[in-house]
Amino acid sequence: MRNMCSVLHYEFKMQFQRLAAWGVLLAAAALSLLDNFPSAGNLARLEFLNEPAYFVYRIVSLDSLVLLFGLMFLLAGRIPLDAKTGMKSLLMASPLKKWQYVLGKLLGGFLYVFSMLCIFLFLNTAVYFIGTPFKISLIECAVPVVKAVLASFIPVSLFVSFCSIALPGMIDIRFFYVLAAILFGFNAAYVGSAEAMPFYLITSGDLARLIWVHPGWPFVDMGSVIANGCFLAGSGFVSGCLLFLKHRFWRSE
Repeated sequence: MRNMCSVLHYEFKMQFQRLAAWGVLLAAAALSLLDNFPSAGNLARLEFLNEPAYFVYRIVSLDSLVLLFGLMFLLAGRIPLDAKTGMKSLLMASPLKKWQYVLGKLLGGFLYVFSMLCIFLFLNTAVYFIGTPFKISLIECAVPVVKAVLASFIPVSLFVSFCSIALPGMIDIRFFYVLAAILFGFNAAYVGSAEAMPFYLITSGDLARLIWVHPGWPFVDMGSVIANGCFLAGSGFVSGCLLFLKHRFWRSE
């Protein structure tokens, strides 16, 4: 357990020290605030922007996708980079087991993505709360934030982190980049609907409707919500398990 925690700590620390990740976070936050800051123009353009729950819903379903896209690309090279720099050989020289290395990498990546998403959401919500021209209570902002963290960010973080770390360890990283670009491009192009959303959407699936529901579309399809959550969490777990099962990945295997 101590060896796994060492890998987890190393992975988490190394990711937080990357300036590129903070650049992606700041760029995503700037784009998000330009789109959602409660200015007179945005309030006139977005009918429900005076509702904190809608603001959080919009941040999660639309703007967090930019941040996740950048984080997915930054995380994708972690295992190939260990082999290229010799870090993997150094780790293998210690009594570190395969499951400890893999689990440490996966959990470190998950905590990193989850932390960056939370920072992104808290930063945007704090600016919204301070800059809003009308009176809102702290609890009105806190409730949708908690819903977003629990209902959306946990399964989304599992999907992005586990897939980004595990899949490039099994397939050519350039092929992974192509698949990621196609998936995120499809997510960015998909528009909302009163009907159940496709289960394979990352941030704008029906899980996001647990944060805020359009008054004109009050029905929430719980079957679609569950399917969206199962796809995100399940795809992440399956990707991580495949990395455990990969032959010739560790020592003499």
